[in-house]
Amino acid sequence: MLFLGIFQMSLPFGLIFWGEQYISSGLASVLFATNPFFVVIFAHFIVGNERMTPLKTVGVIMSFLGLLAIFWLDLVGPNNLTIQTSLVGGVALVASAACSGLSTVVVKRYAREIHPATNVFVQAMVATVILSSFSLSVEASLPKIFTLTAIESILYLGICGSAAAFVGQYWLLTKTTATNVSLMAFITPIIALILGWAARHEIPDFTGIIGAGLILAGVYATTKPENHAHAQCSTEL
Repeated sequence: MLFLGIFQMSLPFGLIFWGEQYISSGLASVLFATNPFFVVIFAHFIVGNERMTPLKTVGVIMSFLGLLAIFWLDLVGPNNLTIQTSLVGGVALVASAACSGLSTVVVKRYAREIHPATNVFVQAMVATVILSSFSLSVEASLPKIFTLTAIESILYLGICGSAAAFVGQYWLLTKTTATNVSLMAFITPIIALILGWAARHEIPDFTGIIGAGLILAGVYATTKPENHAHAQCSTEL
């Protein structure tokens, strides 16, 4: 839990919020969505029964291409060209994804017996100490403007985006593989497209529909059970 407090919360969240100052939100979404790639790699070496297979690799790549299609207009839009060129922001997001990917595999391998709520609580306390200490040392002189919108945003991200999300994620890790859980990073944009259509009457463009199809196909390929019957038949022969 101490390890996860550093590599699941402190480093990923710190790197995300710092890196997003220099790149667009669309690019940040795409870069952090490299998380499943890191999960597949780390799981291959750390979790014995989650070996990297050709089908699983193809599925993750397909889903990532679908994500690129959904955010393509945001990535090439003229309004974002100036803030997409920051290398340090991009590196921060990829590093965040790598830390999060490693943590997901560590939870699967070593923390399955810990109650999800307890796990998240201890991690949050560790992250509180680390991030608060760091912010007091480097941001003490910056102005603090606690508007109602800022407070509401922090409460929403803390309750829904962190506490509830991580408890649900750790519960899922007791039911399925780390790779399958990491694929949530690819499903989120599809949910956003659906909510935008239902709540704000935003009609998805052609690239969004193609992207959603690629993501779903990739997720199916990645989560498809191995053909145990074929393997058993080969062994008997």
